[in-house]
Amino acid sequence: MFISPFLTSPGPFSAQTLLAQADTVSQVAVAWPMFTLAVGIVSVLGMIIGLRMNAFLALIISAIIISLMVGGDPSARLDAVVSAFGSSAGGIGIVIAMAAIIGKCMLDNGSADRIVRWAVGITGEGKASLGLMGSGFLLAIPVFFDTVFYLLVPLARSLHRQTQKNYLRYLMAIATGGAITHTLVPPTPGPLLVSANLGVDVGLMIIVGILVAAPSAVVGLAFSVYLDRRMPIEMRPLGPSDTGKAQAIDDDRMPSLSVAMLPVVLPVLLIGAGTLAMTRADREDRARIVASDLTDIDTLARRLSSADADSPEGRLVTSKALTQQQREILSGSALGNAPTMDDSQREQFVAALDRALLERKWYDAQVWENVTLSPLSQSLLKKDQLRIKPVERRRMNRSLMEDLMPEMIAKHQWDSPARKLADDLAFWSNPNLALLLAAIVAMVTLVWVKRMSLQQLAIDVEEALMSGGVIILITAAGGAFGAMLTAAQIGPAIESMFAQASGGAGIGLLLLGFLISAVLKIAQGSSTVAMIVASSMMGAILTATTPTFNPVYIATAVGSGSLIGSWMNDSGFWVFAKMGGLTEAESLRSWTPLLLVLGVSGLLFTIVLSQVWPMN
Repeated sequence: MFISPFLTSPGPFSAQTLLAQADTVSQVAVAWPMFTLAVGIVSVLGMIIGLRMNAFLALIISAIIISLMVGGDPSARLDAVVSAFGSSAGGIGIVIAMAAIIGKCMLDNGSADRIVRWAVGITGEGKASLGLMGSGFLLAIPVFFDTVFYLLVPLARSLHRQTQKNYLRYLMAIATGGAITHTLVPPTPGPLLVSANLGVDVGLMIIVGILVAAPSAVVGLAFSVYLDRRMPIEMRPLGPSDTGKAQAIDDDRMPSLSVAMLPVVLPVLLIGAGTLAMTRADREDRARIVASDLTDIDTLARRLSSADADSPEGRLVTSKALTQQQREILSGSALGNAPTMDDSQREQFVAALDRALLERKWYDAQVWENVTLSPLSQSLLKKDQLRIKPVERRRMNRSLMEDLMPEMIAKHQWDSPARKLADDLAFWSNPNLALLLAAIVAMVTLVWVKRMSLQQLAIDVEEALMSGGVIILITAAGGAFGAMLTAAQIGPAIESMFAQASGGAGIGLLLLGFLISAVLKIAQGSSTVAMIVASSMMGAILTATTPTFNPVYIATAVGSGSLIGSWMNDSGFWVFAKMGGLTEAESLRSWTPLLLVLGVSGLLFTIVLSQVWPMN
């Protein structure tokens, strides 16, 4: 009562003034991050293209500029850049180094030539790019795009050495096949998390993802042929010893086809086996709650219904992962005044409780300060909460629930035979180890074919690592630049820009999901992050809107959007440019428009399928 006159009368403390000030603060929260993004784009492009500065220096300087614009202690912001650079280098350093060794050895020992001769003998020289595209398409389903590109680039270089033409077409063919399935077909992490956020069955996501990806890849290949004719690019050396012309090897000294393909097939088999085993174990979802896990459902229901809003129980009841009906079930309002639940109500209660375990923000340090956490909960909470898989998030929240209410919920048994197999394969399927083994095979083959000494082999490996080291530096600097854009809160700013959008219940939803994902990709460079955030936003929109088709099409629209706008804050851009021997300007004129074509094609085929086969 005392303050109401101040809020209703004109003046600095009136409701209108406060609301206007709040609106101004909200606009600033959006405007400054977007201004920061603009500064980042101008600084990178200006230094690399305008000032002809080395890409590594341009990216690091730009990362520091963006980091300082975030605010705070300048020393701490510089440390953040260094930390992000180290994290990026740690993620890709070994893989790129091994890929550089594999590529040089395969070219020098005749393995790449052997594979290319075999492939051209099957497809013919005119259709060789189709074979490269198909290889990338299939391999990128279980394996990350970067790894697929590393493994297939030696074949593109060897093929160009044999045909003396179409080098850009071969590179773009590999990129076409690898990029499209990387963003549309599980079990690649991005599409897998999108399907989970939108409640789409993984099997259905695989089928529809392939139906959208296959014709899009054909369009991408046609664009590659067109662009190769418009801007033909000669293959350039990747290092000081790479002349682009390998010393001829007699046919009888060439490795057999099986030995030649081993450096490519071995890592794919190892990584693929680990991925499939992990996918099979994840489908068991051992942390899922069933009625038999709850020792006293009625008592648990009463505890949740009487919980304070700021308690762990209260945060669970109001979870954004739940529908409004499920919130009412957990809060007790759907049960009326009955002291106990009937069988149907118990079934609904268990289903709602299990769904609540997918809540992203259940844990808060202050709210949980009086709860003793188990070592398992503590270890799971340290994981990247944005990229954590749904099955792992459910396991984390299930462990938290067991810590919170040990007398009401039984401990889950995680280590099934399928999970143990996946854990056993995790070591061998690690990309760093898989490519290390492939590099060893390639080196042994080189020593055998060329009859070289170990000292000569060491010189060759050192030359490969010198060229690989430059790629590692540039890619890691690009990762640091992208991380600083993320720290600038560009993602939340974009989310707030689209927060009130609904897009209707039909094609508008597809366009909205595509647009959100594309803007996020341009802003921070990671397709996976763009897919995760965009699908989370679309999942929230779907709670209030029922589309006229299956949500799987929203998932493929989001995946297609995540291809759009790849430039210098995207690691894929640098992998394509540096492993292919292209300049930054050439990559902006080839890689970037190629992904634009793939993204738009994916959206168009998604729209067509949603109308022809809505599955609603």
